[in-house]
Amino acid sequence: MDLQILQKLLQTLKDIGLSANEANTYVGLLSVGSNPVSVIAKTAGINRCTCYTILEKLMNKGFVSSFIKDRISYYTAVEPKYLLQQLKNTRFELEDRISNLGNCIAGFELLKKEYNGKPKVVFFEGIAGVQNIMEDTLNSKGFIRAYASLGELTSLLPDYFPSYYKRRTAKGIFVKSIYPADETSLQHRERDKEELRESRLVPKEFDFHLDFLIYDDKVAITSLVEKFGVLIESHEMAESHKKIFDFIWEGTKQYDKIVSDMLKEKKQTHKRDPHESPGYSKIPARKKE
Repeated sequence: MDLQILQKLLQTLKDIGLSANEANTYVGLLSVGSNPVSVIAKTAGINRCTCYTILEKLMNKGFVSSFIKDRISYYTAVEPKYLLQQLKNTRFELEDRISNLGNCIAGFELLKKEYNGKPKVVFFEGIAGVQNIMEDTLNSKGFIRAYASLGELTSLLPDYFPSYYKRRTAKGIFVKSIYPADETSLQHRERDKEELRESRLVPKEFDFHLDFLIYDDKVAITSLVEKFGVLIESHEMAESHKKIFDFIWEGTKQYDKIVSDMLKEKKQTHKRDPHESPGYSKIPARKKE
């Protein structure tokens, strides 16, 4: 089999939840048919003891079946078409669970203790944690105030934010955003009207590498470099941060115009001569003798 096709098959198996060893073992078993563990281990390039453990895991996941012949255990790879059906069934079950949980959210909310005035702090870790905080902003009852390092956000979750902007816009949640100025921020601001947003740009020197989201009685802080987030629910803290943001927002008008004009001029210069960098002077062509 072509190496690229094999690598693609192995990656597909990893994407649906198998480890590298499990994927190699399944593919090896699929290629040799029903066999005892000694043959499978040799085909997969792993030792016999490890192979037993992997085969046990694959059987639990529904990828392998076994039978006994002449007191020897034989293992068989489940046909890929049956695996596909298993995944489809799992998806239907997950959709049912999501639906059931959604129907019960109101009941769970009734079990929560009433807010007693003390701040609530929730810590989120990893890229999924940052994404969970963004999802929480979609429940905002008012508009969102945001300081954001847009380039880092986009690079961290490139496939997530287009959908997020659409869903936020569909819910009618407005955002006031302050971004460090660069070409990405400038292009992003061109979509402000269609994405219910007003953006202000500040000099690149103010790139903060931390994102602040202020909405309702909440202040969310995410570190894109260290990939963690903190969500603080406190009326007093939220009100204080809103006042600080509004004060800074008013002061960004002057900076916004200056840096925006500079970026636009740089963009126009690049269009006129994309090969000419700032301060670069062309050397005239040498005349023929």
